[in-house]
Amino acid sequence: MLEILGLPTHILLLHAAVVIVPMAAVSGIVYALRPPWRRLLEWPVMVLAVLAAGLTVFTASAGEALERALPPGPLIQAHAEQGERLEIAVAMYTIAVVLSVAVTGPWVGSKVRLLTTLRDTRWLVLAMQVLTVLTGLVAIYQVVVTGHTGAQAVWTDWRTG
Repeated sequence: MLEILGLPTHILLLHAAVVIVPMAAVSGIVYALRPPWRRLLEWPVMVLAVLAAGLTVFTASAGEALERALPPGPLIQAHAEQGERLEIAVAMYTIAVVLSVAVTGPWVGSKVRLLTTLRDTRWLVLAMQVLTVLTGLVAIYQVVVTGHTGAQAVWTDWRTG
């Protein structure tokens, strides 16, 4: 298990994930729902989504190492399962954002002829907006649930000794 200044890496990385994943999701939701802001948000939305995905993978990997170093327990197992769901949710959100920006993005979407053609397909643009909003909401929900089960694992074990 990798440690930084005596603390498990998972403990440090999760704080970044708790901030970046919702920030990425909210920015993607705004991108989907506010077309006039797309030019401004196009690159930040993609960067935040990819950062959130990478951070989630690293946090989960560090969590798995921490899990192997701890005695097994149902609360830790529940948290690990929620962490796996979070990885999937953030991956789905990231894919949705990249596809949405490719189809609707003022800069990215205008550079490829096929994407310009797809942008004229109203149902596809609407589908990308809905997909981005839904996967963003799922990612936010899953961060909360994963964090809650992690806090339960730490504080319940701490209180009961």
